[in-house]
Amino acid sequence: MQPTRRELFQLVTGGALAFAAGCGDNRTATALTAVLDPDERSVMVAIWSPLSGAQVTVSVGAGGERVAEVELTLDGELGRHEVAGLAPDTAYEVAFAIGGTRVATHRVRTAPSADDPRPVRVAIGADCDPNPAFASGLCDAVVAAAPDLAITIGDFPYTDNGPPAQTVAEYRERHLELRGHPPVRAVLEAAGLYAIYDDHEFRNDWDAALAAAEPARYAAALQVWDEFFPLRAQDGPIRYRRWRWGAHLECFLLDCRRFRSANAAPDDAAKTMLGAQQRGWLIDRLTASTATFKLVLTSVPLDFGNGNDHWAAYTTERDAIFAALVGTPGVVFVSGDQHWFAAHRHAFGIREFQIGPLARGFGKPVGNPPGVLFRAVRYNAGLIDVDGDRLTFTALGDDGAAFYREELTAADLTPTA
Repeated sequence: MQPTRRELFQLVTGGALAFAAGCGDNRTATALTAVLDPDERSVMVAIWSPLSGAQVTVSVGAGGERVAEVELTLDGELGRHEVAGLAPDTAYEVAFAIGGTRVATHRVRTAPSADDPRPVRVAIGADCDPNPAFASGLCDAVVAAAPDLAITIGDFPYTDNGPPAQTVAEYRERHLELRGHPPVRAVLEAAGLYAIYDDHEFRNDWDAALAAAEPARYAAALQVWDEFFPLRAQDGPIRYRRWRWGAHLECFLLDCRRFRSANAAPDDAAKTMLGAQQRGWLIDRLTASTATFKLVLTSVPLDFGNGNDHWAAYTTERDAIFAALVGTPGVVFVSGDQHWFAAHRHAFGIREFQIGPLARGFGKPVGNPPGVLFRAVRYNAGLIDVDGDRLTFTALGDDGAAFYREELTAADLTPTA
């Protein structure tokens, strides 16, 4: 008989997870940790421990010198804090300790300043389930690629199968299960992380109608998301955001769920994926960006997927966004959701790379539309390397090898009427 998710989680947290710290530690405390949303001067730290109300010491060091130390008291089993006053483009070690025992150490790099032209690398993944049926070497390959920053664009974790989560406690269990999964822990401990949900963090293919139909379940799902991926206080309830990563890259992370109309609504000017406020923010900020390249991260693809749960069912809004971007140099989209890799070209020459899954079953692409330049049904993640006026996109396989690569200039990525 296969163990239940709860039994698997208890095996992890009661065994290997309790001993996840580095050599020389007593390793008697259990904790799950993350370092999130690094910018030029700060990082967000998040910790969970069954030791409710425990005192947690967060130490930040660089070059062998301690530069900051924070004492946290867990609010129940959860803790979060913004560590500020850091230096740009600096590699830090962030160590968590409970009762003097180190429980985790993370490596994180702060963002280069907006005038720093140094080369940068980011890794992008989606669709991660710790079920052993989906085991692969892809998380190890991402760690080996040594990105400055990791980004996940949805289905992290899956909460709506075996059986579906309904309550705060059940959603927390799914997040803990994924965050305690050793390959995922390895990624979290190797780089700072930015994240946004797609659908499975609440329920499959959710839109405004499904959220309204299950208000208690929806509220539980979003509460727990914010517990495990806390935003800075000034962000309030807005989860879409942008950040600069040096002179040549600015990232725009979209929320393609919370503000969307019903998937089945007529595809007219009233139908929206982003909502008016987020759409206006995206167009204004993206067209005003001075970065050489503008990376737009959308949890669902712009076209050429299956079903009506992606931008192909929201073409009025999508096409208006496309038209607004004409003449803006260096625009590239990365999407997830469909569980196969693809390279796409859209109206005005707009480029999109579709990534995922990290660890989940595969989708089934249909047909051969002219905008599809390449497809591969396999585990994959994306690497983006930016060096001056060159952006290289690499599709990384679970064997650690690149199976697709394109090198593009800002001119190549400028939408043209």
